[in-house]
Amino acid sequence: MLAFYGEHRAPEMAHPELVGFHMPHLLAFFGDKMCGFIDGTACRAYIAARTKGKIGKRPVAMGTARRELETLQAALNFAYKEKKLIYPVPVTLPRKSVPRERWLTRSEAARLLAGALGITATAFDIQSRQPVKWGRMSRPSYHVARFILIGLYSGTRHEAILALRWSPNSAGGWFDIENRVMYRRGEGQAETKKRRPPVPIQDGIELHVKRWRRITVNGPVEYHGRLIKKERRGWARACELAGLGDEVTPHVMKHTCITWMLQRGDPIWEVAGFTGTSEKTIRETYGHHSPSHMSTAKRRFHGRSLGN
Repeated sequence: MLAFYGEHRAPEMAHPELVGFHMPHLLAFFGDKMCGFIDGTACRAYIAARTKGKIGKRPVAMGTARRELETLQAALNFAYKEKKLIYPVPVTLPRKSVPRERWLTRSEAARLLAGALGITATAFDIQSRQPVKWGRMSRPSYHVARFILIGLYSGTRHEAILALRWSPNSAGGWFDIENRVMYRRGEGQAETKKRRPPVPIQDGIELHVKRWRRITVNGPVEYHGRLIKKERRGWARACELAGLGDEVTPHVMKHTCITWMLQRGDPIWEVAGFTGTSEKTIRETYGHHSPSHMSTAKRRFHGRSLGN
């Protein structure tokens, strides 16, 4: 069933490589079993084996094991739909992890951007513990700085930022500088649940984008003329110089953009359309940052109206 899914369904997906990443681990545990073997006990045993490192090169998080089981679930559902199975086979999934809410304050974002440029605080005030002197301690990672600015000003996801180019292409988005539009999806790319709508280039970053176009070859987030595949070492060094912990991942840029927009008072529907996130997710995960959050309920507790 996994092979059938990989041959007939995966090529039509937006990210077929994810199926290839999940397949070896699933086959290592379920490969020699019949579909009837799959039940809650088997799924829990798979999760335990993956999180303890018994399958694969190293232990993984619960969320990774869950996504692999979701691939197994999709394969079995596809096989039943295509009449390769005479009855559906349910897959027991672990509970979803709590969504991350970490976002950066303006001072933290400034420190992170400075860290990407190799700058860090070198002296602090004894009483307030605030930095009073800054210095460049290492070589700047300009591609990380560009990544940070694009994420803060557009709320674009990690992978979509790295795939941005200067001209239309089928692999990722691109900047239309003349018309001041950033396309987050490539020509002919299918839309997925993680929507990537085009957005206007913000005024605060427009001049930067024009300058990046003059000094780079393929796209803004490139290193020595080649687009990077993932922010790792440069990002880790920037966080270290900024004094930020491991919980600050590249995806925090999207969280920060959404939070700042809500704190500014932008309506939820506009934030959802700009960042490509559903209104439901923004309301449930970020809604408390909006000044109008539960404003009607707050007005109920004033003066003589209390208790009426």
